[in-house]
Amino acid sequence: MRSTRVLTGAALSVAALGLTACPVFAGDFGKIEISPNPVQAGKSVNLNSSDCGKNGSASVDASTLGAGTVTLTSKGQTHTENVQGSLRVPASTKPGNYGIGGKCANGREITGTVQVTAGTTPHGKTKTGLGATSEDANTTEILAGAGVLLAAAAGGVWMVRRRRADGSA
Repeated sequence: MRSTRVLTGAALSVAALGLTACPVFAGDFGKIEISPNPVQAGKSVNLNSSDCGKNGSASVDASTLGAGTVTLTSKGQTHTENVQGSLRVPASTKPGNYGIGGKCANGREITGTVQVTAGTTPHGKTKTGLGATSEDANTTEILAGAGVLLAAAAGGVWMVRRRRADGSA
């Protein structure tokens, strides 16, 4: 019985140490900033990282998006401590989150996530949930609704005043 407790305690200790060690390795990666994010399929995104050092460069694998390899560089940039580049998300890319990653010339690994939305924008009338659309509303309906609200407010004021006049609270 006692050996079971010792083994259970040891197993839990090892598990706890293993869970605390994972974030140490995750922190070793630099970050790729993506803008705009989310992006529509068929549009371009800008990639930026400050983890490659001054006058650095990086090669980023964006094959999860179907965009191949992208080179980030600080050449021609105002801020030479950042590497920058862009890529076009193929129009055929399905909505979802896509991980991209690469390696800087200084050996630092960088990662980021591109969130892709559907490439089409909604067209047509907005459904209001009341059987009509926002474009079907006319001035008469708006005035009728305002009249109902005004009548309700007036009735409420009348009820409050009537109670006070009667002496009831």
